Amino acid sequence: MNSTPLSRRNILASTLSVPAAGLLAPNPASARAETNDRSTYTVVTPGTHPGIIFSAAELPALRRRAQGTGLAAEAYQRVRAMANEPIDANLELKDLVGRRGVALAAALEATALVYQIEEDRSAAERAIALFEKIALGVDSAAFFKQVDSDFFATEHWPKALAFAWDWLYSAIPKVRRAPLLAGLEGWSAALYQHTNAWWWKEATYNCGAIPVGAHGLLLTAIRGESKHPQWEHWFAEALRKMSRNYFPLTWRDNGLCNEGPGYAHYHKNCTQFADALRRTGGPDWLATSGAVNAMHYLRHQWMPQGRCATVGDNTEYGRRVFQAIYLLGIREMRDAAGLWTFEKYADRRRTEAFLQFLYCPDDLKPVSPAELRLPTSHYFEFDRNRAGYLFARSEWGSERAHWFAFSTRYENANHAHYDMNSFAFTAFGEEFAAHTNIYPYQDPLHGADLEHNIVIIDEGGMAVADNPGSAGDDGSILGYLTGCGTGEFADYVRGDARRSYADRSVRTDKPAIQADRAAVFVKAGPNPYVVLADDIRKDDAEHDYRWQWYTMAHEIAGEGTVAKPFRIRGKAARCKIAFLAPEQPRFEFQVVPNKEPRRTDRWGLLRVHLRSVSAHYFAIGIAWDDGAAEPSVEPGPAVSGASGAKSLLVKGDGFEDLIVWQPGATGRLIRCGEWESDGLMTVVRGPIGGQPTAYLLGDGTTLRRGGLSLVDATSVCSVSADGGHVVVSPARRAEAGEEPIRPSGGFWKPTPSAEIRDAWGPIPRRV
Repeated sequence: MNSTPLSRRNILASTLSVPAAGLLAPNPASARAETNDRSTYTVVTPGTHPGIIFSAAELPALRRRAQGTGLAAEAYQRVRAMANEPIDANLELKDLVGRRGVALAAALEATALVYQIEEDRSAAERAIALFEKIALGVDSAAFFKQVDSDFFATEHWPKALAFAWDWLYSAIPKVRRAPLLAGLEGWSAALYQHTNAWWWKEATYNCGAIPVGAHGLLLTAIRGESKHPQWEHWFAEALRKMSRNYFPLTWRDNGLCNEGPGYAHYHKNCTQFADALRRTGGPDWLATSGAVNAMHYLRHQWMPQGRCATVGDNTEYGRRVFQAIYLLGIREMRDAAGLWTFEKYADRRRTEAFLQFLYCPDDLKPVSPAELRLPTSHYFEFDRNRAGYLFARSEWGSERAHWFAFSTRYENANHAHYDMNSFAFTAFGEEFAAHTNIYPYQDPLHGADLEHNIVIIDEGGMAVADNPGSAGDDGSILGYLTGCGTGEFADYVRGDARRSYADRSVRTDKPAIQADRAAVFVKAGPNPYVVLADDIRKDDAEHDYRWQWYTMAHEIAGEGTVAKPFRIRGKAARCKIAFLAPEQPRFEFQVVPNKEPRRTDRWGLLRVHLRSVSAHYFAIGIAWDDGAAEPSVEPGPAVSGASGAKSLLVKGDGFEDLIVWQPGATGRLIRCGEWESDGLMTVVRGPIGGQPTAYLLGDGTTLRRGGLSLVDATSVCSVSADGGHVVVSPARRAEAGEEPIRPSGGFWKPTPSAEIRDAWGPIPRRV
């Protein structure tokens, strides 16, 4: 859909059958660093120190960075403060594993870095003393036995020891290097044995990425000196696990993390290993991995009012979701909007100063997405041509902007949820349709359908096949994103969740007959709104269908009809929800507490019930600012040409919208008043009978009124148009898993200056 210049192909170097020595033969470069073609890193011969994160040639730039202003200088002052703290290395083994050990490892990194930046011999001496105490004085096998199942605790000492070897090497007397190297090889052996004893050993997702990435970094640091008989094997295994497992299984090229955006920060060890690898003559994984686009993704997923929106599992982070390692990707991609977003939202009290200093991009000016005129909506494809996430907002930079998200996934994945066709909606900075993880880990309902803004069937609770304690990866989440159209006026999305309703605990169980949801997010104008249309049928028997809407409000008023809509009061704005189908909603509202004992948040849950063989829901949620006029919602003209088709009229300050929906997966030519359309969803803005000022057609070829043709396309497409842009999106072929069909034809411009565009460039005109 909306392509981005930041995306890259996810093609990683294969290392499965190639010995490490053969794959990573010594780089022909001498000890003098050489700048590669991309000018983002230097390549040195293995054994050149410093070399794994920066080289001697880059030290002048780092020193200027430390003495400058902004993110980098701010971070360096924090690094320097850590280096100047008194070092107490007399810790028990359990303390070396825990928080005090983490702080001590950070102090070793900081002190070694200060030596490099400031050429401070006293800093080097303090760091070498601590380095020797840990590398030689700690029983590494006993350390990892103490670590046990805490994979987080596997990383801090291997990484600190890697950096200490690389940055202190020139200051270490030659007679003391050999014992230190033997100590590092002992740590490497112990970490390898410990990792291979646990279920995360293959680094197929985040848990294993922590120790394997740290191990790879340590191995790269000592590559030029180690003669250990197992080094080659250890290194080949680290390469295999990273290149064949972690990077391709975790990242999409658009920056989407397979396990959920909140897990993207787990890649810092892997990214540093990859950076060290390419700097010492290895393949450049980062140039082909979506990991460098993590900030691009997060920019869209971050809600205007703050907080990382919950999509998938465990992603409801605040500003701490912005990780310092993202700066490497920002630097790599020259992502000015990403740097602007990081500077605006990152919690700098919690970002790692060490990484923030090392990876902060030089000579890159942060520029807001608004100034760059970047699209306000983006579809992130999760499964190629099948499913993904849509994020949309009304504008960049405003905390009171309106925001919408829609989720589908096609394959099982770690930390996946039963969120097929789930949505979230905020307006004026208020989370009117929200989502949180109500059920904690170890709860059988963690990640179940009950947590989401979807239609559940009967008692719900899928995935019933999930094992308690799993992260939602046992259940079926086979949904298709069958339609998607984005623009500055409105966004359209449609999902097919039939296969998601199959009970995987019964091998012969069948998918639902029908489970379509079409949604429109109209974001332009004074009253943002979402329209949700569900066409769902489990099988040929009667079932209880329960349409769900979670909200942060603990009270709701009204009956859900057009005459007496449900009403939600926010802190400084309001929202009402009205149903055309069912016309008299049978509903319940309850306040649901978070089941996590440490959490005290509570959420309002609105459910609208239908007992039938099949169910149609057609609802609108529309918001207005406190003190502003309330918009009106009323039934629109009768619709002919398709069974079950309905229309709505929405009127607000300065606008009138006609909304038309027809059920089904293929549109018929329908008539509503003077308008004709074959779209599954249609919105026309403008005075009734006058010239439209904006319009949206979802999955159709035709939209016209008398002699005025807005869309006359040769194939199905989605169009979102206003006075500035007419954005045409192709028809998706998700069930077939095939590339979308590029449309052509005639597309009416509301103003002469409006630009017609799609993901591939200018639209071919029909002759």
